[in-house]
Amino acid sequence: MAVPARAIAERRVAEHFLREDAVRPDGAIDYAPERLVRARAFERLKDLGVLREGQGGRYYLDAPAWIERRDERRKRIAVIAAVAVAVGAVASIL
Repeated sequence: MAVPARAIAERRVAEHFLREDAVRPDGAIDYAPERLVRARAFERLKDLGVLREGQGGRYYLDAPAWIERRDERRKRIAVIAAVAVAVGAVASIL
């Protein structure tokens, strides 16, 4: 199954903050995405509260919020896959 560009961009943005150890207000960093898809992911993660603003307009990753976001996405994918399998099974019977 192909992974949507949106999910990849969110993961890459989050990984950047994790690599830089920007997971606390005192570890906040500047972030200027170079790609449009990552700029959109950055804004989306800020809106969701996964990225929080620290002092001086710097940002840090709220790790528990990121884990929750990632887990919710995985659950949604699992449900969609299960429904697709069920529909395929029913269709093959008919």
